[in-house]
Amino acid sequence: MRRMVFAAITAGVFVLPAAPAAAQIYITPAAGVFIPATDLEDLEGQAEQTRFERSGTFGIGLNIEMGMLRGSLAYATGATISEDGVGGGDIGDGSVLAAAADLVIRPLPRLLVQPYLLGGVGLKRQDFSYDDEGLGANPLPSDKTDFALHAGIGADVMLGRFGIMAEITDYITRNEDSSFGQHDAFAMVGLRVRL
Repeated sequence: MRRMVFAAITAGVFVLPAAPAAAQIYITPAAGVFIPATDLEDLEGQAEQTRFERSGTFGIGLNIEMGMLRGSLAYATGATISEDGVGGGDIGDGSVLAAAADLVIRPLPRLLVQPYLLGGVGLKRQDFSYDDEGLGANPLPSDKTDFALHAGIGADVMLGRFGIMAEITDYITRNEDSSFGQHDAFAMVGLRVRL
């Protein structure tokens, strides 16, 4: 009896990890625009201004997706830093590094273009400088990093192993009132590669 239980547990240990391994893995390097905002209304206004003036802070990103799970990194340099964080009254230039773990929902079947929604949690550091610090042992230390809610919408087109994705995501952190009201968005376009 013990051998049967041990065999069942052993089989479960090896079978469970094998299921996600069968899922497709996608890697997506991306580039776009970082848009800092104090609240959602400010974010909408700055997004319109960025669209019309073709200005904004350059941002880059990397997504790794397996099934419904996705990990994301986003980085922008030259962002305006204020006493309240990114945006607001200027006290100098800085950089933003953000990381997130998300669930991706694809509610519609693929008809060349497939829209998707994503949501999860992450971390955001507002003073990160890759030039000064590199990606050392801990680029997101707890004393300089804010917990963030992460949400977004996007769409992708796949042609064989390669595709193109476009998305807008928002890192929502606590503002000076300790409520989730600080918005920092990335609008990205990327090359999606199926491994």
